[in-house]
Amino acid sequence: MTELIEVARHLLGLAMASHWLLLILFAAALIDAVFPVVPSEGMVITAGMAAAAGHQNLPLVIAVAMAGSVIGESVCYFLGRGSGPALHRWMKRQERRQQLYEKVSAALHSRGGLILMTVRYVPGARMVATLTAGATRYSFKKFIVFTFAGVTIAYTYVALLGYLGGDAFAHDQLKGLAFSLSLAAVIGLVVETSRRIVVKRRAMKVTGA
Repeated sequence: MTELIEVARHLLGLAMASHWLLLILFAAALIDAVFPVVPSEGMVITAGMAAAAGHQNLPLVIAVAMAGSVIGESVCYFLGRGSGPALHRWMKRQERRQQLYEKVSAALHSRGGLILMTVRYVPGARMVATLTAGATRYSFKKFIVFTFAGVTIAYTYVALLGYLGGDAFAHDQLKGLAFSLSLAAVIGLVVETSRRIVVKRRAMKVTGA
């Protein structure tokens, strides 16, 4: 077990000092926006730690992640725009997906900016939101503005978590990574729990009314 931990520490150190880290980060952010199977947040945290160790530049880390995500989300938007009816059929195959599509579709045109900026914090919802924005012909200019604002906030926050973790655990990068990922998970859990409580209370008010 000790040997495995040492190997993990060695690999993490190599990754943080690698010249390829920013390119990998860009690709991860882009792919994650289209196919949410790549944990881009973990990559951003690692890059933030690398910045704390002096291997990377923090503003550049944030900018690269933002660029990848904005491009990926724009790809999703145009995929949705080019396949409206087909997308709707795909959404209807799963009840949860269909409900999310209908909610996002209605919300986009009433408070689109807020939805596009906050939906990335809901697991699996970002791709549905960007596809729906395209399928419902939501203004691309507005889409880009709110998407850019959303990724700026999201990746600055995640990169800073990595930076602070790397700074606090400069003597042990593996512990720093574990700390940053744990903190991100806890914050995400708190945000999601709060969101669900608010939604539940609103539903109860409507039902009570």
